[in-house]
Amino acid sequence: MPYNFQDDPSPIMPAAVNSSGTVVLVAGSDQGDLITSAFSGSTVSISISPPRGWSLDTLTWVNGGNGTFSIPPLGTEDTHPFIFTVSKNGSSQTNTGQFKIKRQSGGA
Repeated sequence: MPYNFQDDPSPIMPAAVNSSGTVVLVAGSDQGDLITSAFSGSTVSISISPPRGWSLDTLTWVNGGNGTFSIPPLGTEDTHPFIFTVSKNGSSQTNTGQFKIKRQSGGA
């Protein structure tokens, strides 16, 4: 499930409990270019917000790292897969996701 952001140096991916009781990431709106020419930073620091009443126990980036990633070159997109575990009242759930950072190829 994609989470979309634009020009945010510290995006927070929200998680929610779906109708079957599974903790999932909340999808963002469709968006083509996530980092525009207006963005002045060189990195993006990503985190997850667990559902209300839950705790984020672990967030592991499959390809390594700590959640802070460099902005890719113009016109390219980097994908960062992760595994996260949340818990509530002694029970836990683990799920996966991926965070994509895409840099706009032209225009503002």
